[in-house]
Amino acid sequence: WVSSPAYRTVIAKITAARKDAGFTQRDLAKALGKPPSFVAKYEQRERRLDLLEFIAIARALRMKEGDLLRAIAAELPKRVEI
Repeated sequence: WVSSPAYRTVIAKITAARKDAGFTQRDLAKALGKPPSFVAKYEQRERRLDLLEFIAIARALRMKEGDLLRAIAAELPKRVEI
C-alpha cells in the first residue's frame, strides 16, 4: 500500500475531481481504455500513478493538467515525503 500522508492527499484530490466531474470509477476507466480495477487500485492506494497516467486522468476528466496539479500542490506541505 502507498500510504504516505502526501500521497493520500494526492489521491483524495484526484478522486474528488473525478466525482466533481460526475464520473464513476467505471466511467473513468472506460474513458482511459482501462479496466475498472485500474481506477480502483490507485484510488485505494494499492498502486502509484505515474506522470503519464496523471495526465491521461486529468484529460479524461476534461481538466487541464496544470489546474489539477495546482489544486493538489496547494494541499501539500512544503516538504513532501516520498
